[in-house]
Amino acid sequence: MIRNLINLINQYDAGKFPADISKKYKIRESDVIQLGSNENPYPPSKKVRNVYFDSLIKINRYPHPYYPELKESISSYLNVDKELIAVGNGAGDILRYICDVILEPMDSVIIPVPSFTLYAIFAMMRDASINFLKFPGYEIKSEEIPDSKLIFLCSPNNPTGNTIPQKEVKEILKNTSGYVVMDEAYAEFADKTCLKLIEKFDNLIVVRSFSKFFALAGLRIGYAVGNSEVIEAIEKVRLPFCITSVAERVAIAALDSIDYYMEIRDEITEEREKLTKNLGKLKFLEVCPSESNFILVKVRGEMNITQKFEERGIILRNVTGLIGLDGPHFRITVGTVEENERLLEVFKEIEI
Repeated sequence: MIRNLINLINQYDAGKFPADISKKYKIRESDVIQLGSNENPYPPSKKVRNVYFDSLIKINRYPHPYYPELKESISSYLNVDKELIAVGNGAGDILRYICDVILEPMDSVIIPVPSFTLYAIFAMMRDASINFLKFPGYEIKSEEIPDSKLIFLCSPNNPTGNTIPQKEVKEILKNTSGYVVMDEAYAEFADKTCLKLIEKFDNLIVVRSFSKFFALAGLRIGYAVGNSEVIEAIEKVRLPFCITSVAERVAIAALDSIDYYMEIRDEITEEREKLTKNLGKLKFLEVCPSESNFILVKVRGEMNITQKFEERGIILRNVTGLIGLDGPHFRITVGTVEENERLLEVFKEIEI
């Protein structure tokens, strides 16, 4: 029989994809603009593309089970000891392993909201006791976070886009006897990180991804940095060969192409600021300042924004109903210059 708990879990909603819109609205799939999944709109570097194709000839062989070369590259990139790094099949994979190795049934878990919904799903799978703490605008106040076995933080936060001041993170780390998970999937866009705090706090685990900044969402590569005890525990439960040989080689090539990705980041940041300014001129929208590659927007009124955009071949992310958000909201991924211009054109078409 299926566990009773499973009936209480809402399946993770990944939003709409081009194939969905193409089928529903009879729009050519290649013409659909995907601004709903916080992906990097630009392709990987030329070196990454070359390594990808060169690696295909070896896919008849398993990768090294412990990924020493990938860990060495991440170690050099972050300037941390490679023994403090665990890798997995995307950041979500890592988050699940963290819950698996830390949480016992009924352990307390703190999740400030609004934030990423997978935290709650993974904690529920461990029969944990979850406490959602609502912080409007995700403005975290350390004094309002009680001691807990596991605390999930996200900076820049998804979906609000703001970062958590390091002084607040330090206070939370000082005041809890459990672990603090800092999800930094979007950290490179803000150029802010808590990695240095690992040297001082054994209860901090930083989780990162190659999906966003490094434009490798389709290959699924994530990693954690933490103390040796928790990293060794993750390695014990991690599925063997969970990262493909191709993904490993490509991730290493991406880390060796950092100048290319920094240029892309600067373009995305510039476009984000343009979008924020232009969207702020629309009276029916309330725009949240962001330090990431996406923007959270609240709708003043009852207009179904995401549907109107889908009808015109543009995917946004409807986050209305997300725990911690009041009223209708949607999230926009910052696209290319051309995609963003089309986005603004549609907003002008539907403006009340």
